[in-house]
Amino acid sequence: MMQASKCPWYQGAVSFWLKDVGCASYFIAAIITTLLCLIATGIEDLIGLMIMFSIICMYSAIAWQSIRLQATEWQSLVVGYRKHVMFQGKVFIILSNLISILSIIIAGNINLLATLTMANLVGIIIWFLNRSFSHLFTSVCYFSFFIATLVCVLIEQLPVWLIPVNVVAFIAIVLFHKSFTSAYKWRPDSLLNYRNGLQSGWSPVPSGFLSNYGSSINKGLFPLSYFVGSGLSQYLILITLLCFFGVVANLFYNITEQAIFVLTLNLFAIVTLSLWSKVQKQNSWELLFTLPIYNTSYSAKVALSYSVLKLAALVALLCFSTAAALTLANQELLLINALSYSLACAAGLLLSFAIGNICKNINLLSVILCLTFGLNMGLANYMFDHGDSLTLLVLMSLYATAMAGANHLTARYL
Repeated sequence: MMQASKCPWYQGAVSFWLKDVGCASYFIAAIITTLLCLIATGIEDLIGLMIMFSIICMYSAIAWQSIRLQATEWQSLVVGYRKHVMFQGKVFIILSNLISILSIIIAGNINLLATLTMANLVGIIIWFLNRSFSHLFTSVCYFSFFIATLVCVLIEQLPVWLIPVNVVAFIAIVLFHKSFTSAYKWRPDSLLNYRNGLQSGWSPVPSGFLSNYGSSINKGLFPLSYFVGSGLSQYLILITLLCFFGVVANLFYNITEQAIFVLTLNLFAIVTLSLWSKVQKQNSWELLFTLPIYNTSYSAKVALSYSVLKLAALVALLCFSTAAALTLANQELLLINALSYSLACAAGLLLSFAIGNICKNINLLSVILCLTFGLNMGLANYMFDHGDSLTLLVLMSLYATAMAGANHLTARYL
């Protein structure tokens, strides 16, 4: 057993939280959404949903780390390893809560404290359950996200009396959790769950669900699907289902802004996750070159750029259809807004993949992707709200075209 050594609390944070594709998908989304809370303080329809989403995402990232600890022997080999990783997670949770509290103070709405405390209560349940039962990660996380979104959409403001109730329940779970489960204990199935999660991106869509359609999607997006894996079709199925349920729900409740925000956030989280999966298999080019369908390595790289362009076109079509349907339900068909929004989403996807083509340093890529995530989110939502002029539509068209060219040109650096 290795001896414990004193080191700064932040040491290894990039490797733990950004280089692990599963953790990064939640951690990056949590960071971006937390920071966006400060910007959206004046938008009452969104601020509650953003606070809820950011806190639950951060707890989900810690839950992923808990599963990784169960799946490996590092916590047994290195003294203080588990405490070091979990301490970093607690620091990130505290920082997320402090930023959320600051946004609540700026918004001047005490009811948002009820949202924040409920988010922490849901989050601590996700974390503590997955510290002992790794196989529950997918079902618990996505059920929690669904319930949290439903609460924010159906209930305009949570009552203030929920604040002490949530706080007491949170404290009770923290004090008595050891009586129910044994945390971080190594289990033979944990490693299997962890590996399966890495391969599928913890997709909530079952591997056999619509498998025929999934195979067609992966075949049409080859060779991108070669690097991302079968999860690529699952992500597209998931985002399509989210769009469908959002449009249906909007027929009964006016949730246009919330639906667009959730769609945009999930879309770019999926883009980031797909890009991370692609980066992980960057060294597998040799196997791809051996296929008789490519004459040279350059032809394979060009084919990859075309498959990314196809994915961008599918995303643009899906985003345009969803945005148009959402606005049409409110008896106002904002075609220019929907077009600008869909082009912004497609351009953001192409920009992310172009960056992934040229950036070889994993640490630098992590930082750039975080910034790009926020830029893409902000631009897409802005286009939906304010992209009602032909000038902005032309600019978005030029931007999307430029990003398509950048994705094609940077493919040679893979």
